Amino acid sequence: MISKPKRKREMQHTEKAARIIGNVLKDMVSPFGRSERDVAAEIRRRIRQQGASMSFMPIVASGRNSGHVHHKPGDKIVREEEPVIFDLGAKYRGMCSDITRMHIPDDRKFRKMFRDILKMQDTLISKTRKGAELRKLQEVYCTLMEKKGYKVKHMIGHGLGRNVHERIKGPLVEKIVLTIEPGVYIRDFGGCRIEDMIAVEKNGPRVISDFIPKAV
Repeated sequence: MISKPKRKREMQHTEKAARIIGNVLKDMVSPFGRSERDVAAEIRRRIRQQGASMSFMPIVASGRNSGHVHHKPGDKIVREEEPVIFDLGAKYRGMCSDITRMHIPDDRKFRKMFRDILKMQDTLISKTRKGAELRKLQEVYCTLMEKKGYKVKHMIGHGLGRNVHERIKGPLVEKIVLTIEPGVYIRDFGGCRIEDMIAVEKNGPRVISDFIPKAV
């Protein structure tokens, strides 16, 4: 499906879908000492309690599992001394959200990875403007990743609307919503991804999900 500019009501519902995810992350019981599967079940329950459905099955990937782009939550116990990726989205009145946040352990290598990802995301968001092309943003992303010695494993983002993954055709236009989601994944070690929802507006990008702390 090709992503389209959002009408006023659609944008309001998209923002509500983002707020629902903010509430889930804020109110969630501590994930540590629980299985990934149990944490994912709580996320699904809290989304439904707010009158929404899931825009996709939530990802909870801890420890080495965070080194995979799309990990399916399993029986592994989530531990505070390991990285954890939380990738979740709600669908509210037909409009989707898609947000990823991290738990970063007290480890120098992971903290550097987290800082690198945040800096890349800031740079890319600043270029997410009317007239920009997603393929050009991808080229910038690849250059930034290469400079840091990381491998690119997926696109920098995707359109967002009635479907959680929508294709963006041509240059960005006002009122399009897309994600910007740089990520690093190292097999048998772990990974880091931060994903935010961006609305393209007349005066530049607006980060819809900016109110949600980057670290959980």
